[in-house]
Amino acid sequence: MSTGLWLRVKALFGRRRFERDLRDEMSFHLAMREEKLRNTAGDGNAATSAKKEFGNPTRTSEECREMRSFVFFETLWQDVRFGARLLRRSPVFSAVAIITLALGIGANTAIFSITYQVLLQLLPVPHPEELVVLRSPGPKQGHVSSDGDDATSFSYPIYKDIRDRSGRVFTGVLARYAIPLSVSGLGNTERATGELVSGNYFEVLGVRPALGRILGSQDETSLGANRVALLSYGYWTRHFGNDPAVLNKQITVNGTLLTVVGVSQPGFTGVQIGQQPDIFIPITMKPQMEPNSNALDRTDHWAALLARLKPGLSRSEAESALPVIFRPILEEDMTLEKISPRRKDQFLARKLLLDDGSHGREIVQTGTRGPLIMLSAMVGLVLIIACANLAGLLIARGEARQREIAVRLSLGASRARVLRLLLTEGFLLAVCGAAAGLVIAPPLLRTMVHSIPKSAGLSGLHADLNFNLFFFALGISLFSVLIFALFPALRLLRVSVQSQLKDQSNAASAGAAGAALRKWLIVTQVILTTVLLAAAGLFTRSLINLRYVHLGFNPDHLVEFSIAPELNGYTPAQEVQLVERLRQNISGLPGVRSVSAAEIPVMADDEASSNITVEGYTTAENENTDTARNLVGPEYFSTMNIPLLAGREFLESDTATSPKVAIINQKLVERYFAGRDPLGQRLMLGASNTRKPDIEIVGVVANSKSDNPRKEIAPFMYLPYKQDPKMGHVTFYVRTTQDPASAANSLRAALAAVDSALPVYALMTVGERRDESIFTERFMAALCAIMGLLAAVLAAIGLYGLMAYIVARRTREIGIRMALGASRSGVAWLVLSEVVRMTAIGLLVGLVCAVVVGHVIASQLYEVSGTNPLVLMATTCLLGTIALLAGSLPARRAARVEPTIALRYE
Repeated sequence: MSTGLWLRVKALFGRRRFERDLRDEMSFHLAMREEKLRNTAGDGNAATSAKKEFGNPTRTSEECREMRSFVFFETLWQDVRFGARLLRRSPVFSAVAIITLALGIGANTAIFSITYQVLLQLLPVPHPEELVVLRSPGPKQGHVSSDGDDATSFSYPIYKDIRDRSGRVFTGVLARYAIPLSVSGLGNTERATGELVSGNYFEVLGVRPALGRILGSQDETSLGANRVALLSYGYWTRHFGNDPAVLNKQITVNGTLLTVVGVSQPGFTGVQIGQQPDIFIPITMKPQMEPNSNALDRTDHWAALLARLKPGLSRSEAESALPVIFRPILEEDMTLEKISPRRKDQFLARKLLLDDGSHGREIVQTGTRGPLIMLSAMVGLVLIIACANLAGLLIARGEARQREIAVRLSLGASRARVLRLLLTEGFLLAVCGAAAGLVIAPPLLRTMVHSIPKSAGLSGLHADLNFNLFFFALGISLFSVLIFALFPALRLLRVSVQSQLKDQSNAASAGAAGAALRKWLIVTQVILTTVLLAAAGLFTRSLINLRYVHLGFNPDHLVEFSIAPELNGYTPAQEVQLVERLRQNISGLPGVRSVSAAEIPVMADDEASSNITVEGYTTAENENTDTARNLVGPEYFSTMNIPLLAGREFLESDTATSPKVAIINQKLVERYFAGRDPLGQRLMLGASNTRKPDIEIVGVVANSKSDNPRKEIAPFMYLPYKQDPKMGHVTFYVRTTQDPASAANSLRAALAAVDSALPVYALMTVGERRDESIFTERFMAALCAIMGLLAAVLAAIGLYGLMAYIVARRTREIGIRMALGASRSGVAWLVLSEVVRMTAIGLLVGLVCAVVVGHVIASQLYEVSGTNPLVLMATTCLLGTIALLAGSLPARRAARVEPTIALRYE
């Protein structure tokens, strides 16, 4: 190496750093030379050369392998140390890169945790892939109760028939049913969650006891005879402190004494996400646990069935074998249930279908799959934007390191060796970003989990990191390295050694090429940011529409709370007396304007329905007359502020001994009473050829939302709760003149004065209930807005960095332009025009992509088009403003360049 070149290299890198790196590089290549000679020991000339050069005998192949491993790890450690020094000497770049990666990796890890728990996590039981969920779509005779698809509900007798006849297909079939519980015997009465299970429930699932025994076939004998209970591990820990003395202890559940026989294994929380049973009870105890429900007969469909396939049997093979089993069951059922001849063919055409049960019953997943996939895609785009930003920064840094790379290559380093050095630097950034992301992820995850209300059906989500999240973060970090480090490194290796070592290098052309690549990276960021901001705008617009949708009643200054008297042993007559006493007590409280009660709370995504027969209306064949209904009390419509259009409200005199009455909404009038006055007309629940409609319509009210703000208003009927013998659960509505939140204590006191052992639940304002009912939309809008703004900030940082870099490299050019007469405003526009050009290209392509994404997510929006022009215009204005602000600073810097100083500097 010539003295002049040596001096120039020293001036470029610094004496000490260069000498240390050069020494490391030379020892690496000498070691490689020695290894090459040792590997050619079989060649006499090569062996002689080896002895002559190194003075050592030829080594064995094993020694060569050891030498190769030693050299690899030694040079790798050198790369790590060198990369760490470079990052330490560029603290601003390192901090920006690490923080950017941390935000991207942390957000992706937090969203993945929720997605994994809801959509991907298997049931914690042996061989979950063998489990299937049974479903039978088609008409059913009688009452149907379901928390999802009615096709998944079966009567208890049908369950037993399937269980006993399907031994060739399944190793076992289980039944379960979720119920609320009122538990006493622990010092106070509290509300808990329970599950009625068949005797083979734990045997089929393969769940073992942590203490005592599990429920077995001996616990499913006859109705009311199996008064035992199995506690979940979590309930045992929370309420009994893992005390083994809980065995054989008696607790009162729904007014019935049950003996605790065991505790289920840790980690098992049932077969349906969002429903974590505290207590498991034999299914034959249903009449005691739900005193006002129907008996276990064939006309009551309520049990959900799961089965375990025979080993080696696929789902399709099992389904093909089930008709032979299910058809005879339907024929027997048709005779016992007295199915009408016109429905016979439909009833017998029902099939028994099998859904994947490895994740349990996918009730919650049905409504959350789309939003979670959408959120995962959005945080993935944010990470890609962050990686594009870092790639642009690394390209800029790489241009300053071209001479360094040329020197390394001229000294004999292979391009693969240099590539490993560059990737090691990127890997160090990714590791630091992943570590910071794992620090950020838990608080993000806890914030999201704690914001989910219980009514969303996602209880039981964990907010702690686990091995799955660790490996996900590690994998996404390696992916980030490939995105932001590999391509700039490969581009840097294409440098020409000779041209870079000349005094007149082609740095200018290389810089121009690098700037062009960074511009395309910025355009890509603008495209992705446009998509994110447009999606955020669509979800926000959808949320606003839902938030201010006309509900048909006034939720302001309206408080609700619920009780379940039947769970505390109240008879139907006693329930009515209790409700009346509470209404009178609450109406006398200060600040209470009116009070009423209903069986089913509004906006709780819950409803009861039944077929109706209307006097004077001819039902068409196969016409669906299913109509939603609710049991309400006197002054219900005035308390809810639902306008009464005709007739009267329910009166105190509308009791079980008075004529049956009903109030209907406008939708029901439009469907069944076109051109007729509905007042005085009659209807009845169900259909019968021997019985005439016996419920008189005494009022018509305006349409109102009942179970969900998203749903269209449908025909609805109201019945007085005094005329129904099986109300069971009651929700009170209290309209106040004061702050609703301050009424909570007085309402609890009023209830305690009547029955202190009756638990109160769901005490909230109706406004809070409405917000809970649209939680998914609020969650999506908030996270999409955060992701969109984060992407916009990253795009602004990338745009500012690119333009600042271009201005710095074109200082001489700008000085010449100004020396030749260019104005400062013209120079500023020269820089801003680049910003406008890149932003315009990105916006045009991004808006097209946003329209496509809008069509994809249209099903998740409410009364807003995926191509909403207002949202697209707002996105354009916001992103355009951010781009101009980011580009204005470099433009001002360019306009302040002094020509004489710039030319003297160059």
